Amino acid sequence: MTEHNNQFTPEDVDAQIEHFAGSSREQSRLLSNAHSPDERLVADLQLMYHQGAPRAIADEDEQSLRHAWERIAMIAAVKQARRPGRQARPNARNAVMTQADKQPKNVMNLFEKRTWQQRIGLIAAACVIVLVVGSMVLLFNAARIKNTSTVSGPYLRPTVTPTIASNSSIKLSKNVGKVVYTWNGPQHGQLEDFYDLAWSEDGKRIASAAMNVAVWDATTGQNSVLLDPVQGSQYGSGSILAVKWSPNGKYVASTYGGQILIWNPATKTILQKLTYPGVPVASTATSNSKYLNSYAPLSGGVMIYNFAWSPDGKSIVAANPFHNGTAASESMIIWDVATQKVTTRIIGHTDDVSKIAWSPDGKYIASSAYDGTVRIWDAQNGHSVYKLNAPGKRDYAALAWSPTSKRLLIGFSGGTLESIDATNGTHPLKYSIAGGNTISSVAWSPDGKMIAVAGKGVKLFDAQKDALLYTYSGDANGTRCMAWSPDGKYIATSAYTGEGSSNASVKVWIAK
Repeated sequence: MTEHNNQFTPEDVDAQIEHFAGSSREQSRLLSNAHSPDERLVADLQLMYHQGAPRAIADEDEQSLRHAWERIAMIAAVKQARRPGRQARPNARNAVMTQADKQPKNVMNLFEKRTWQQRIGLIAAACVIVLVVGSMVLLFNAARIKNTSTVSGPYLRPTVTPTIASNSSIKLSKNVGKVVYTWNGPQHGQLEDFYDLAWSEDGKRIASAAMNVAVWDATTGQNSVLLDPVQGSQYGSGSILAVKWSPNGKYVASTYGGQILIWNPATKTILQKLTYPGVPVASTATSNSKYLNSYAPLSGGVMIYNFAWSPDGKSIVAANPFHNGTAASESMIIWDVATQKVTTRIIGHTDDVSKIAWSPDGKYIASSAYDGTVRIWDAQNGHSVYKLNAPGKRDYAALAWSPTSKRLLIGFSGGTLESIDATNGTHPLKYSIAGGNTISSVAWSPDGKMIAVAGKGVKLFDAQKDALLYTYSGDANGTRCMAWSPDGKYIATSAYTGEGSSNASVKVWIAK
């Protein structure tokens, strides 16, 4: 057996048994108890070992023989233990139990061994657990929504549900359009309709322009501060048509007749007054008529319609406040904020300038006017780069630069919306706006992926293609002005409400 130390078979054993001449009685006794091939092999091994096989003399053969014998005996014991009505030998039974303990328990086997009453009980218990967990989730979500509405008004839903354009990769959340809070102007001392909204660069505060300027906490709508050029006047200071935060977020600038006022909102004091050349100081606020400074062509007064900060905060460009410009058709001027001196005069428009936007890279200034044109200027010298004609003869346009300064978004008052290559006015991308919708304001999301256009509600588009993503209709009378938060999560809007309305308010809602 030396050559078969690890591979001897029952046939090998039988071949050896046939050579045993003696001890036939022992052979008969062992073989009589063998009922299977495995048992027969065990019996043959026992007989061969007791008789003394010629090849079982060496120690290594004896060890091999014992190892095979023990292994076969264990296998035979396991098989016999599985037979119904028969009991394994004590040592074999222990081996079977030990082996069973090492096997992983099967949950399905345990379930199958249950009675049908027990199965129904388990299913009912599982259903109860699902109902309890689901109720807890609904209660938690309701509590979260309630906590979000910390200011006036409920957590409103707009009348239009979010829609995802099939040809856009932008996916908006199911919460888009939900109003976080409503800020009521008259309740906080701000008079009349809102003309402009501005979000501070750090995202912490919002400024609004009406008959005065208000600043409040952008997160909660609380801690309002009023900035009024004419303290104590029941009529305010006349309509303030534009308000802008300085790029560093510390100061607020607003129009005031023919001046630009720079405020420190922390102290509610005016730090600087930039007066347009030729404007009589007395004309900025001299009458109890609240419309004296509101509409220059009607009242004979002067009014700066719009202005913009340079990205570095060192300069301000403002529109000519005189009706139809000056004799030289001066359109705008640029001030050095520190010295309050005029550094550049921009000439080109032939009618009042309505909107101004300075590119984020500081190189260009865009303007629109009632002469039906949009013009791009070199911010360094005021020279014209190019102009675009509006679809309508006197259409003015709302303007917004892309964050990269490569594209300019133009929303003409007649309802045409497009973006163009900012450097030369080519490659226009037109967005589909329903006919008859006057455009009052446009904005580009801080990440450059979306654009917003306000008029009859607010529409969100994929900036890269004509794909409408969502329509907000929370402002029943149409949206007059809006501002996008620096983190891109929220949009603040205000509606047309009419003179003396107690409902003049700003709504802050989820934009993505």
